[in-house]
Amino acid sequence: MNCVIIDDEPAAIEVLKFHLSSIPFVVLTKTFRDPLDALLYLQKQTIDLVFLDINMPKLSGISFPKFLQNPPLIIFTTAYSEYALESYELKAVDYLLKPIEFNRLLQAVMKAQQLLEKNSSIVTSSSEISPDISDQTIFIKSGSEFHQLYIQSLKYIESDGNYVTFYMDKGPVLARYKISEVLELLPKEYFIRIHRSYIVALKHIETVKKHCVVIDAKEIPISSNYREGFLAMIDEIGKKGDHKI
Repeated sequence: MNCVIIDDEPAAIEVLKFHLSSIPFVVLTKTFRDPLDALLYLQKQTIDLVFLDINMPKLSGISFPKFLQNPPLIIFTTAYSEYALESYELKAVDYLLKPIEFNRLLQAVMKAQQLLEKNSSIVTSSSEISPDISDQTIFIKSGSEFHQLYIQSLKYIESDGNYVTFYMDKGPVLARYKISEVLELLPKEYFIRIHRSYIVALKHIETVKKHCVVIDAKEIPISSNYREGFLAMIDEIGKKGDHKI
């Protein structure tokens, strides 16, 4: 995924460059302090993602995308929280407040990656209603390493405080995330939260019982807060019969 940074503050650019250098699937192609120079560049080059400051001279970050015919994905980076509503109206991927921490940046970048993969799937798919997940992946930071996890091989996720364990065909992967952050990264057609500590992959469920589901002989509890919605989904899938998971 290639990207550019547009920010009139040199220090802010250096912070982003430092963080992005640790993310292996991101390629920083160029940085700009002048938004007008960046505008000319983006009119000629194909870029996946832009890190865009808001409060800049000559042209604000909020106005910037309106001058592009096909704007790339945008993550706003700013010291001002009052522009958040406008940013979401522009369908920004995320809105990061300075000073930007690495974990928060990584979360935003992974969200952008998922959107790119989804858009690519829509463009290349034929008349299928559900996207093919056989090649879809997510990158998970575990310690100092990044693990590329295939969505199709992910069976369930278990949370323990600020850590989660991804249970895969090849074994578990432990990482420092909140379960709510993980849920945002996963395609909602295939994964569902059934407990405050568990997310499960629908395709890997072997049995649905009254208070639990069974995956790989493990009984995973269904909490009362999620039971009604989950059972309604399972019932609907059963009625359709041809639902693809």
